[in-house]
Amino acid sequence: MTAKRIRVSVVVLDILEAIENTSPGDPPWGLRLCEQTGYGTGTVYPALDKLLKAGWITDRWEEPQPMDRPRRRFYCLTGHGRAAWQEVLAARKARRATTL
Repeated sequence: MTAKRIRVSVVVLDILEAIENTSPGDPPWGLRLCEQTGYGTGTVYPALDKLLKAGWITDRWEEPQPMDRPRRRFYCLTGHGRAAWQEVLAARKARRATTL
């Protein structure tokens, strides 16, 4: 399966960067991504949904469910998502180089 092309906004870039820069042993979840990016839930969760549908990220639920809070939904980049993100970053860098 190849990752779909999506419109990559600043929000999407920030979310992908936050996911990529997270330790594998401590995967990000929605509210943490809100804190890391500075965007609200109404911005982050629709962007995560778009990335999931495009195949750029995957998700999994925290297991076992903690007794003192709702379980978290963790996110990570797929191989296709990482490649697509790198293409976006390279294209962005090339555009900036030509405008300077």
